[in-house]
Amino acid sequence: MRRVVYAASFVDDADGITTYIEDRFGVSHAETFIEGLNSFCERIASVPGIGKQNHGYDTTLYGVVYETNWIFFQLDAEEVRFVHIIDSRRHKAAIAF
Repeated sequence: MRRVVYAASFVDDADGITTYIEDRFGVSHAETFIEGLNSFCERIASVPGIGKQNHGYDTTLYGVVYETNWIFFQLDAEEVRFVHIIDSRRHKAAIAF
């Protein structure tokens, strides 16, 4: 299995989503989101050939959907580097990578 690496930008994005969830729905929902996100990222690392680059965002990063979010990452044989997680409901043209 590839090693999982979280870029600072991914951590910042995830923290923002978690804060939003905590403010709206409470701590337990925020904790559930983070636990699920970590588990999902671990699964991505174990699946060869996962992700797509024709997702419509202005980036060459691979992307997958997690709940209402897009997760963007780089990967090679050694590791998966998670770079961003963004709300898929945001206007694609407004996203800068």
